[in-house]
Amino acid sequence: MDSRAEPSPRLVEQRIRNRIIEYLELASSFEAQVEYDQSTIAFVPDEVIEQWADWNPVDQSRWPGRLTDPYSKDEIAAMVAFHAEWEWAVEQTPNPLPDLSETQKLPEWRRLRDAAEAALKVFQDRGRLPEDREA
Repeated sequence: MDSRAEPSPRLVEQRIRNRIIEYLELASSFEAQVEYDQSTIAFVPDEVIEQWADWNPVDQSRWPGRLTDPYSKDEIAAMVAFHAEWEWAVEQTPNPLPDLSETQKLPEWRRLRDAAEAALKVFQDRGRLPEDREA
């Protein structure tokens, strides 16, 4: 693929899918959240909430009927299930969220982590897709 060419819609979706995996790795690991907190000026609890809104393809006009490639049916189901837990956590957690150590003590945050871990396991079946060519 010519590096100057516009990526195909399929390749863009593969890259987004890879970002979703990265997000789920962060959301599913309190240790990863602490590491991220130590390496950034970002407020990590907000990042965990906002990054899902940034990367997920949960645009109601696309779900679930139009969301296909490069996602498997199991991955779509995992994202739908995670999104429901994410919405619940957004509604149930305090606004603003407390600092990371206090946020991680919230039962809602633990439930969100567990849901991310379950979704991540589904995505790990196929792993990341190439970012430079269509799979």
